[in-house]
Amino acid sequence: MKERFVYGPVPSRRLGRSLGVDLVPFKVCSYNCIYCQLGKTKHKTIERKPYIPTERILNEVHQKLTEGIRPDRITLAGSGEPTLNSEIGSLIHEIKKLTKTPVAVLTNASLFGSSLVRESLMEADEVLPSLDAYDQNGFETVNRPHPEITFKAMVEGLIAFGKEYPGEIWLEVFILDGINATESDALHLKHWIEKVSPHKVHINTAVRPSAEAYARQVAPEDLVRFCKILGEKAEVIAPFRGSEKHETQAVVEKDLLNLLARRPCTLEDIAAGLNVDRDEILKYIERLVKKHVIETVKRGSIIYYQPKKPL
Repeated sequence: MKERFVYGPVPSRRLGRSLGVDLVPFKVCSYNCIYCQLGKTKHKTIERKPYIPTERILNEVHQKLTEGIRPDRITLAGSGEPTLNSEIGSLIHEIKKLTKTPVAVLTNASLFGSSLVRESLMEADEVLPSLDAYDQNGFETVNRPHPEITFKAMVEGLIAFGKEYPGEIWLEVFILDGINATESDALHLKHWIEKVSPHKVHINTAVRPSAEAYARQVAPEDLVRFCKILGEKAEVIAPFRGSEKHETQAVVEKDLLNLLARRPCTLEDIAAGLNVDRDEILKYIERLVKKHVIETVKRGSIIYYQPKKPL
């Protein structure tokens, strides 16, 4: 099967129905975060280059849009760190020629110490960077960055971006039980968040299977407590709920597999992301499980689906 770099729309708790765009191959990243739902980083790097031909990405975006898909956002993110693609600025520019749909960038902000990287994101409608630590020790514990990336360079670049960028910054803070979720952690993070001055602060935790088993989710009441410390801009990310019906049934199975290739999903996630009735999706899931194409994995009491791992 020919590899595709545009997928979805998928359900996003922050961006609604998001048409995802991969700008780097699977798990090419500058971090190896312990909570990553895609597993461990295969190629940790800070090398910026055109990993995937720009023309190919634009052709895939155009094809999706001409199929009548109406996403809430076109999101540059996917399976690795998008700012590693040195053509991200021109890609944003060209995508905005194709559609009026807002373009968002999901980034770990690791390369924001470079003015070239910051400049390349200026045409995006929203940028959603992450900040999960407040010092070098926490940075290494949670994000496990490339050895040439320091917390100081990253956070100073993020602060600089906050002063330069004309669009909206929605900062994600990913907290984990026993690692960075105490009231003291919140107060230390608040210091840096105020310097970045984002429009929104999204508090997240490990609701899907993580790269490391010890990356455990935070209890709902502790999420709320952490959120209150960070102030009025902060909110706990709520589960996504879709409402429209899928416009074509012919590609449901292909889109379902494409979605699961990016991240484990619940039945509700899949139904919402593909806009297909829950009971209808269940038929596809049952068939794919029987054929050993996908498998189930439990996180607490919640069942997720993911591609079957080879023995």
